[in-house]
Amino acid sequence: MSRPNTGATQTADASLISGWWATVLAGDVYQPHPLYGGLKVRLDGRRLRLSGELESDEDRSELVRQAREWIGRGIDRVDVSHLSVASRKEKPGILEQTLISALPSRHAAEFARDFVIKLSRVVPKQSEIVDADHSDELNSVVPEDFLKVARRAVDAGAALLILRVDETEAFRVRELLEEETRSEWTIGLPPSLAEAPKS
Repeated sequence: MSRPNTGATQTADASLISGWWATVLAGDVYQPHPLYGGLKVRLDGRRLRLSGELESDEDRSELVRQAREWIGRGIDRVDVSHLSVASRKEKPGILEQTLISALPSRHAAEFARDFVIKLSRVVPKQSEIVDADHSDELNSVVPEDFLKVARRAVDAGAALLILRVDETEAFRVRELLEEETRSEWTIGLPPSLAEAPKS
C-alpha cells in the first residue's frame, strides 16, 4: 500500500533520489537507494547494472525510469536484467501484525517511525509511541501476553514504537526497524485477523 504524498514530500524525495543517482555515477555504489533500499549497483565502464529485488512492478518501472534519465549524463546503457520483483503468495487485507520496537527515547521512536514509514512506503493501521510519561496507555495498545515485557522496557526508560501493519508488509517493516534504526529490540506479535474497515 503506498503512502500518501504531499507536494513538499515529493520535492524532498526527488531531491534525495537525484542526489543518490549523482553519487552512484560519481562511483559510490554502496549507499542504499532512498526509497528502494539495498540494491546492487555496478558501473561497468559507461554501463550501469542494477540488480536486486523490488516490492512491486510499479517500483521496478519507476527505478528503471530513474536510471534511464541519466543516459547521456555519465552512462550510455542501463542493464536491469537482474532486477526482479518479489513474488507474493499472501493476499493483503486478511491478516495484520503488530510490531513493537524499544528505542532509547521518544524522539528516537518518532524518527524511527517516520523513517520506516517513508522507506517501506507502508501506511500503518495503527501507530503509537508509549514512553514513561504515557505508560498508562500500555494496557490499551499492547496485548496482555506482552504487557510485562513492554512495561519493563518503559520502566527502564525506553520508548516503545508500536506499529500494526498488514501481515504481507510486516517482514519489510520489521527488517527496517531491526537493521536501520537505533532499536534495542523488536518483536512481532502473532498475526491476527484484519479488522474490518469502519464505515
